[in-house]
Amino acid sequence: MRRLAAFLSLEIEDTKWPLILEYCSFEWMKRNATRFAALDGAIFEGGAQSFIHKGSNGRWSDTLTLSDSARYEAMAVRELGPECARWLAGGAKA
Repeated sequence: MRRLAAFLSLEIEDTKWPLILEYCSFEWMKRNATRFAALDGAIFEGGAQSFIHKGSNGRWSDTLTLSDSARYEAMAVRELGPECARWLAGGAKA
């Protein structure tokens, strides 16, 4: 979070960090899911709780075909550019 604040050139008082970190935690967002999900989550099977989902990288790999993956990757490069598409696929480690 501090790296993000620095990137955005935000100066944040030290006393505010505990609250910021709490509100940005998965647990807090899951408990408060109706605040973020469209129509309080009514449009999602399972409601707002299913809208906030802790995913994991690569979970989709058993769902998409190789052709689907290739089409997605090509579209990401075309729409976002190679640098952003690389970040999208692997974050800062890519």
